[in-house]
Amino acid sequence: MTVDRVIASSNDLISTTGDLLAFERALVAGHPFRDPGTPNLLTERANRLRNAPGLRYGLGTMIFTVNRLMSPSHAPVTLVGHSGSTGTWLFTCPELGVHLAGTVDQTQANALPFHIMARCLRIWARA
Repeated sequence: MTVDRVIASSNDLISTTGDLLAFERALVAGHPFRDPGTPNLLTERANRLRNAPGLRYGLGTMIFTVNRLMSPSHAPVTLVGHSGSTGTWLFTCPELGVHLAGTVDQTQANALPFHIMARCLRIWARA
């Protein structure tokens, strides 16, 4: 089986990082929605996961708390977005006004995106 057929069978969207960041900024600003209250639904319902204490789910989003030890401000910050099943991610940090998108292209790297994002936030804060 070729890689193209595997990608096509997953029904995933394929995009550039720039396009993903443009979408994330528009989503956070509420532009895709007619009802101005819709963006609140993304984080309104926060189901906790037993096996990932710092991770909750909203409506189609993950809400990840970066603890104070990993946070660039030494206070907890929140990442809102989603990580894919192949080590990809698209998140925003409302407290810092930062958007993060990336991939490690590894299906077995479930926690790696979260470690990379926390490290990126610390690097960004020093710049």
